[in-house]
Amino acid sequence: MMIHLKKLVLMIAIILTFSCFLPSALTARANQIDDARITGYALVQPVNVYASPSRAATILKSYDYSSPLIFQPYSSNWYIVVVYINGISYRGYINKEDVGNISEAPYVKGITLNKTNVYTSLSTKAHILKSYSKGSIIKYRSFNKDWHIVTVYINGKKHTGYITNKSVETIVNTPIANSGIGVSKLVKVYAKPSSDGSVLKSYQAGQVLHYRTFSKHWYEATVYIKGKKHTGYISTKDIEPTIQNQRTLKGVGIKPTIRVYTLASKDSKVIKSYKYGSILKYQTFTNNWDKVTVYLNGKPRTGYIYNDDVNPDLKKGLEGYVIKKSTAVYTTTSRNSKPLKSYAQGKLLKYQPYNSNWFMATVYVKGKAHTGFIPAGDLSPYAPAMQAYALKNPTYVYSKPTTSSSKLKSYKKGQLLKFTGYNDDWFKAIVYIKGKKKTGYINAKDVGESPKKVTVYNIPILMYHQIGENPQPDEIGRFVSAKNFEEQMKYLKTAGYTPINFDEIRNINKIKKPIIITFDDGYKNNIYAYNILKNLRDATFKPKATFFITGSDIDRPDYLSLKQIKEMSDSGIISIQSHTMTHPFFNDSETMGNIDLIKEIKDSQTLLEGITGKSVTAIAYPYGSYNSKVLNEVKKYYTYAVTTKNAIASTNDSYYELPRVRISFNTTLQEFKKLITK
Repeated sequence: MMIHLKKLVLMIAIILTFSCFLPSALTARANQIDDARITGYALVQPVNVYASPSRAATILKSYDYSSPLIFQPYSSNWYIVVVYINGISYRGYINKEDVGNISEAPYVKGITLNKTNVYTSLSTKAHILKSYSKGSIIKYRSFNKDWHIVTVYINGKKHTGYITNKSVETIVNTPIANSGIGVSKLVKVYAKPSSDGSVLKSYQAGQVLHYRTFSKHWYEATVYIKGKKHTGYISTKDIEPTIQNQRTLKGVGIKPTIRVYTLASKDSKVIKSYKYGSILKYQTFTNNWDKVTVYLNGKPRTGYIYNDDVNPDLKKGLEGYVIKKSTAVYTTTSRNSKPLKSYAQGKLLKYQPYNSNWFMATVYVKGKAHTGFIPAGDLSPYAPAMQAYALKNPTYVYSKPTTSSSKLKSYKKGQLLKFTGYNDDWFKAIVYIKGKKKTGYINAKDVGESPKKVTVYNIPILMYHQIGENPQPDEIGRFVSAKNFEEQMKYLKTAGYTPINFDEIRNINKIKKPIIITFDDGYKNNIYAYNILKNLRDATFKPKATFFITGSDIDRPDYLSLKQIKEMSDSGIISIQSHTMTHPFFNDSETMGNIDLIKEIKDSQTLLEGITGKSVTAIAYPYGSYNSKVLNEVKKYYTYAVTTKNAIASTNDSYYELPRVRISFNTTLQEFKKLITK
């Protein structure tokens, strides 16, 4: 027994002795250095701490020139040093050539960070020998932890002076060539390493730029101006470096639309789009962007996708919502195959990528697991917009998905409510309380289809564009004079009409002679209409109108400003609604594929809600153009949409294809009266 015990003790001693000589792995915590400590300084820019004693190893950490360091001997060429990364200690290695005594510090070059004074002694109160402007490149060597020593010439005579360590940024000893993309809207190349210097050249965001490492905050680049070579400097914050070891990957699109941009910037043009669930092959490019090859008219073209839009793990499970009225899980990748199970709109499902058109899911039928397939077009990572009627009186919106939480808002039975899916028992809804947007929850049992038959009501929707005098012949249909508009509004007042907003259509049965007044495009001259309506307002007549605003035109010449839009919205007279972001023609088959429907339809809604703090529920189709694809996208975010079809609308019409009555420059008051009477 004693012999076995001795053998065990001996084996443990051998293992412990041998482990002391093993180099530390990158992820292993460092042992504390207790003996043979050496204090030294960084003598190059930068001093790298490597994961193993090799300059080819992973760099754990870097230190600036003249930084004090503590290390211990390891070999003839290397020291051991302990570094801390995210609060964890690691053992690293420093090459002996990179550190030493402060007296051994070589001369280096650096950049002055601000106006830099050279003093006669180690005090900022000492006499100033010379001063350098911000961005100047000067030569110095380290003197101690607070000061550098520098040689200057005054009237041809050599002087030794001192500058503070904090006043300069040391230039790297060995520049490394690299490439990256501009992340600022305008990437400027300066004539010297200072943003106060003149600009040699500028590049737009997303462009690939080539440069060399220079200092902690600056890159050095070569640019050509009129064929002449110049050296310039780019701020490191304006560049996102490309990944050195790029990899080719396959991933699945995890956003409703995966856009391919001409440059690695969301401000650049979209050259192609892929739907949710598409399987894409791409190459890693930067930390935020991937590179992809697409084919346009049969020709390959390089584009860029945002890497948050794809997931490279094809085996990872996904979650998404049913966006169609219902979807089925089929036995094969065909809608003609047998459905295993069906789910209603808004249901949250779990599944895995299969191919660009189908997801694969496990469903249980009578307790037995089955593998089935769901059409990718039936699902979305975002909950769809839905609507149903309030079934209880009142129907509450709760602050949390439980009936014991506080009530944010209540609705009468029969009111049409909008919401998105949340889980099997609750819907999520956005409500506005004193103009402030809040997220609430509606119990799924409290809403549904209304069994009541609805009486059909007529709603004339007047269509105007601009107010002005003497329009061009081809613009007569888009103008009305201020005088005629005022005359028409006075008639509505005396004839007992009630101007309403689109959201009041739900209560149309309680409104006497409802009428909707709309202006398209958001021209600045619409202010005249606002002032006329404001002057007509009194205790018996509460005028209202809807301005359909094109998002990209806000603050442009001849168009309403953001301040004007906010003022009119706050007045309660003008309802601000969407006319898309850039006013595209949706029915042009040649350009339809390049139109970003999310940007035009959803982003314009988000923009206007952010300006007004009020819900945007209506949209006007630009030029009256739309198709089934546009219609389906609009239904996700809006309750109403108007066309340019000339007719009086009614509650029997589709709320997404409402006609309007066009009022032109030549419309007389008598004609106006006939146009709004069915």
